[in-house]
Amino acid sequence: MSYLIAKSDDGRDIAVPIREPLEIGRGDKDYIVVVRTRSGTVSLDTTDATVSKTHARIYPESGKLMLKDLGSKNGTLLNNDPLPGSQTGRESKPVEIGGNSNIKFGYNTTVRVILGEKTVTPEEWSKIQRSSP
Repeated sequence: MSYLIAKSDDGRDIAVPIREPLEIGRGDKDYIVVVRTRSGTVSLDTTDATVSKTHARIYPESGKLMLKDLGSKNGTLLNNDPLPGSQTGRESKPVEIGGNSNIKFGYNTTVRVILGEKTVTPEEWSKIQRSSP
């Protein structure tokens, strides 16, 4: 399984499994960065006013993991490079996330994406089935 890993403001690693499309943005009432999925919302426990409310999306497509900026004000970088076609207020073109990539949202929030194996263990599959709506 693949994971998005962020460092919280207090230094903890927050790991979010990538089982479905993830949307990265700010919470509604504050500057806490969150990851939204169909299953719910996970706080990355980091504060960043430069992350837009709806900033970027990570999603699987044709066996690849893709990244797209959703028209954020302060941009998204993949391994220190801007996403193709990225402009303030306009969606970027999707780009494939390679193994062990770093993604920067806005000016201050950096996460790692670690790609997992293509196979899923029985234990992981059981967790996926239990957490799916």
